[in-house]
Amino acid sequence: MKCGKKLINNGQTVPAFIRMRKWIFLYLLFLLAGCERRELTYYNTAEITLTVDWSQSGLNNAEEAAYGASAIFYPVDGGEPKIFLLGNYSQETVRLQQGVYNVIVFNRSFTDFSNIAFRGGDRYETLEAYNKKTETRTAGKKGIRTVIAPPEKLAAATVTDFAVTQDMLGNYTRTTTTGKAAYQTAADDENHTLHLILQKRTSEVVTLIRVKGLNNIRSAICRLDGISESVFLATGEVSAQSISQEFALTNPVFDENSSRNGTLTGTFNVFGIDFSQSHQLHIEAQLVDGKTFFTGDYDNVQVTEKDNGEGIVTIYVEATTDRIPDVEPDGTSGSGFDVDVDGWGNEVDTDVPLQ
Repeated sequence: MKCGKKLINNGQTVPAFIRMRKWIFLYLLFLLAGCERRELTYYNTAEITLTVDWSQSGLNNAEEAAYGASAIFYPVDGGEPKIFLLGNYSQETVRLQQGVYNVIVFNRSFTDFSNIAFRGGDRYETLEAYNKKTETRTAGKKGIRTVIAPPEKLAAATVTDFAVTQDMLGNYTRTTTTGKAAYQTAADDENHTLHLILQKRTSEVVTLIRVKGLNNIRSAICRLDGISESVFLATGEVSAQSISQEFALTNPVFDENSSRNGTLTGTFNVFGIDFSQSHQLHIEAQLVDGKTFFTGDYDNVQVTEKDNGEGIVTIYVEATTDRIPDVEPDGTSGSGFDVDVDGWGNEVDTDVPLQ
């Protein structure tokens, strides 16, 4: 027998490379048969835990919690934003692919608001909430674009440059936190968790209208100009475009020892108000005779704001009307002022500044 060849029964020989291929094949069969059946899994997402703090939003209540919240992750490279609905108001987990994201979290969802609509949602910087219900109201010879239904309360938090790295993929048994957040307090490298503290994107406006002849008014509405049309969720900056806000005056309170003079109040939400300009207030009132209407425009409007130290800003508006003319009641509401007519709406208990 010569090296590299093997004699078989018919006297022929088998080359060495054929025998080698045979042994390699048998070895591979042995490995496959001896190993357990293990599937190779390739993860392309990471699990991120979002924790949400509502203490500075004015929305830390069960009624608002029932709506949940929304989280939008905008890829920094310009890819399609990823939207997650957070059924749990305070904590939720989401799964993200590798990449760098800018994040916006806000209360409710895009479709849960009656008086707020959204635009510019394809980019982080341009996502904008605006007044959904507006009409053009006549003032003299011109029309004024007016909000007829104020926005609901809105709050948001943002995170910029949040990175999902390759080593985070498939981390479904643990959580991690990285990223730079505008309202982020958690920075534990061992926990991949985003902690967000939501801030208000709307402010409450409390108006106090001093009325001479309050006993002659049955119902009244106001229109206040200089109201911001919209707000950008990422920055909290309001748009340069301003409009007017219409609201009802309620809660008539007569001055002490007076049956004629007193105050009316109105409370509503706005995205913002321009403090750099003077404001005008327009009032329309139906008097108790059922047929007389009183209208007035006032420039002596004081607009101030107060922060409670916890991120809750209240805007106060004060004005004084001309004397309301005396009229005879039409008999449907007795003599003098009637607080039970439908036009007044519900009574509102609100602390207002008194000079």
